[in-house]
Amino acid sequence: MEEKRHLKRLEKTLLPRMVTTSNLIFDRSQTLLDVIEADVARTFPNNKEFQEVQTKNEQLRAELRKSRWPELRHFSSNGRNYILPLRAESRDSSLLPSEPKLAYLAGFFDGDGCVSCQVNLSGCVLQVGQSFDQAEILMLFYETFGGSIRLEKGGLGLCKPLLCWKACGQSARRAAQLLAPQSITKREQLLLAAQWPTARCHRTECSAELRALKEYDSAVAAPCSWEYFAGFFDAEGNVDQQLGTATLVLRITQKHPQVLKCLREFLARRLGKGGTFAKSGESLHVLRVCGLTSCQHIMQQLLAAGLLRKAKQAKLVLGLTSERAAQVSSELGHLAGNQKFGRRLDTAGQERARKIRNAQGQAARLKRRGQVAEAIAKLGEVEVLKEEHQLLKACRENQQLLEYMHRLQSLQDNSLDGRFAQGR
Repeated sequence: MEEKRHLKRLEKTLLPRMVTTSNLIFDRSQTLLDVIEADVARTFPNNKEFQEVQTKNEQLRAELRKSRWPELRHFSSNGRNYILPLRAESRDSSLLPSEPKLAYLAGFFDGDGCVSCQVNLSGCVLQVGQSFDQAEILMLFYETFGGSIRLEKGGLGLCKPLLCWKACGQSARRAAQLLAPQSITKREQLLLAAQWPTARCHRTECSAELRALKEYDSAVAAPCSWEYFAGFFDAEGNVDQQLGTATLVLRITQKHPQVLKCLREFLARRLGKGGTFAKSGESLHVLRVCGLTSCQHIMQQLLAAGLLRKAKQAKLVLGLTSERAAQVSSELGHLAGNQKFGRRLDTAGQERARKIRNAQGQAARLKRRGQVAEAIAKLGEVEVLKEEHQLLKACRENQQLLEYMHRLQSLQDNSLDGRFAQGR
């Protein structure tokens, strides 16, 4: 009712002031509708119920940020349990890993790995950190290069416990020697680690060189492989099913562009098109591949090349069709991490978002045709849809936050000695 009264007021006050020449009506309505759209939006402010739910959500998130997970003493990988810390082990240097495995591990290390110095500059440390429920990749590094797996950081609220594979001394030197030839972004760092000087007088200089390599794009223009791509995508890639439809976008974002150029050239040679490469904001670069067929073909190749961390997502999107779009979207949501916890749209939310976009498109078309009264009415509908969408999103977020807090509280109360359920 309030919406109708406001629309009538706008029609009475604004429509009589419009000129009658058709061209002028169209031009004038372009500016007029911008004013009307803002006015309509002000008429439908966020309602009290939404504000109350939103406040509760902020309070829940604040409480979660202070809620610690139980101490993690075990982790599981491929169906086996391991006690933390998993002690350092060396490997027989005569047993060399296969080239495909090294290419995958180099790709992953380029994305998520770190080369640093020992505090006393006696050598370098190689490490990779992962959430406790993504330990398979850490075990692959451990089984290939030795080293150890330890708890790096305890869980806190939505941040799960973090495990870290770490190699020092001779294990780090050997791992660096094996990874460097396959690496792109960290090859120079790995070569430095592999050739770390024994003479103390040169170590300070090498430490400064390592810091400098991290400050600029020190990646090399090197050939790529599907195995390297699989490792790098496991670490840095993103699979985006747009609003629950049968459309896919594969995305890799990086601070420095060289590795993305290498990947793009590789895709262009293998598939005939390499996706789009562009800047994202002031300091990031992004490589995108769009289109269901192209994305599915790439994911199929990455699976065959050893994709590990995102293997479940890849298998899901290979079965993506218009008929299965909603189901795939829901299952992808369950596999996602906690970065957007409570804020990802479910199937109902995606449908509401589509309705809003459609109504906005209709208002824009009415605006272009100079049908101002109809455009005003449609904008009113948009605001009503937005208000409903906001409230339902907030309510769903509230439900998810409460469920998460209940699970976390159960872990704390039951003192499960670290053997808590995998996932969110």
